[in-house]
Amino acid sequence: MIEIDAHGESCLCDFTFDFYWQHQGSRLDPDGAISGATTWRGLVEALRRGEAVRVRGDVGGRLGSSLGVDLASFGGSGAPIEATGSVVVDGDVGPRMGISMVRGSIYVSGTVCEPLGNVVEVESDLTGYRKYRSITEVLERGGLVLDPNRIDGGDLFLKDGLLRETLAARSRSGRMLTVEGDAGMSAGILMRSGSLEIMGDAGRNAGVLMRGGRLVVLGRCDDFTAAEMRGGEIFVAGDAAGFICAKMTGGAVYAPKGRPIPPAGGRPVRGDEAALVSKVLGVSSFSAMTYRRFGV
Repeated sequence: MIEIDAHGESCLCDFTFDFYWQHQGSRLDPDGAISGATTWRGLVEALRRGEAVRVRGDVGGRLGSSLGVDLASFGGSGAPIEATGSVVVDGDVGPRMGISMVRGSIYVSGTVCEPLGNVVEVESDLTGYRKYRSITEVLERGGLVLDPNRIDGGDLFLKDGLLRETLAARSRSGRMLTVEGDAGMSAGILMRSGSLEIMGDAGRNAGVLMRGGRLVVLGRCDDFTAAEMRGGEIFVAGDAAGFICAKMTGGAVYAPKGRPIPPAGGRPVRGDEAALVSKVLGVSSFSAMTYRRFGV
């Protein structure tokens, strides 16, 4: 086990190194020292090998970002790293813990700030700590989630009212995730299969990089819905907002209104599409005819 002292640092155990491919080290040096004991890269490599990392003290935001992903941006396969280790925090954790996380576990002795990432609290096997696993992994493998959240027939129902980002990131399970409330940014990012239903509003970048599956938003979305979408379907009962379908290459968005970025465009739904909108969103056949299909 690697042990370090923390003093509120963000991006600890972040497999992206704060999206290194964008900033090329200007925001975070992967080989910079942490507490004199190891480096940012050393923490990630230890977790990739299945080792545990213990953090003494409070940590900032984005703890465990993309935890357990063999990232294609670093030459990897994009697949889960099945033997990913655990992060144990003796303290509090800032917002966006576990965004886009798919494997591993995070244990926290203190509080966790909202919004959370793609994580849900499960029954802990470590006394004095709350345990969090990836929602994506729970959809694939099940787990003992805590009330009021529940699993029914393999489908996961989030009923705790906590705001989360990157829900169902990289999901391939074919199962359903239902959120009773709002979702933060990037809901359904890189999702390949299954469905995600948000019973409230969704933040910006909903459905970003989706490759398949279905995203349903019963409220409205913020901007950049379906950015770089490659497949699947997005249904929005309210406004899909502006700058939708940016760099989109496949898939479709169904919404009563939205402002796409060319070459994407919109047109009225046709017979079978209107019937699908009516069924998915639970609106009347007449209301469904007012929807539009956005795509390339």
